[in-house]
Amino acid sequence: MNDSKNGDFYFGISDDKIYICFLDNEKNELKSSVNFDIPDNLNNNLNFKIILNLLKINIRKLERKLDLFINNGNISIQSKTYQSILFSVKDIFDERDLDKEVITKLIRSAMQQFDNCEKNLSILHVIINKFIVDDKVYNSFPDYKKFKKIILEIEFICLNKNLIHKIKNLFNECKIDIKKMVSYDYAKKFLNDIKDDTLCSSAYEILNGANQSEVILSENTVEKRSLFDKIFNFFDR
Repeated sequence: MNDSKNGDFYFGISDDKIYICFLDNEKNELKSSVNFDIPDNLNNNLNFKIILNLLKINIRKLERKLDLFINNGNISIQSKTYQSILFSVKDIFDERDLDKEVITKLIRSAMQQFDNCEKNLSILHVIINKFIVDDKVYNSFPDYKKFKKIILEIEFICLNKNLIHKIKNLFNECKIDIKKMVSYDYAKKFLNDIKDDTLCSSAYEILNGANQSEVILSENTVEKRSLFDKIFNFFDR
């Protein structure tokens, strides 16, 4: 078997079904897929081994079908635990340049405050809805400029922390690295009439910059760090 070069693997997960998809990595086109029903539902903690066995069987089925190894993939999750939470954070300076460092520190501060207060949710997406700089409102990052006061209006897209932990454990047991986890209920807003029965096309769209206001969080691949040491790629698109 070969490693995939012309596409990426996506896993669409709902409460009662899992899709495993191979999408063209240059355009949002489904090249092949398999799926299976989840006995009872994903939230039942007693069926972990059953789901794991079915996942392994279907991964091997798609690998044989494509003659490719599945070593990693992106995950799209449809869940009733979906929540969109609005958050504001501000800072005041004597006067300084508005740059990447200012925004990064504010987002980190907001995420840390959220994490300290909310123990049952995991943040999957961070969206900056507004930049309020010296009382002027901007919908996108304003040009680098001198300022004294800044407020960020942020939206956190979250799912239940136990659900995320269970999904991570499933893929860890399958020895598959998770590249990104996406909330389907959030990502489907950017489909633009694309049909998405597998939950995977919406993940492709959001991971390829469909929402320019989203801050892309990525793990440091050299050294695993905590949530607040993640790299913010908002300015590197």
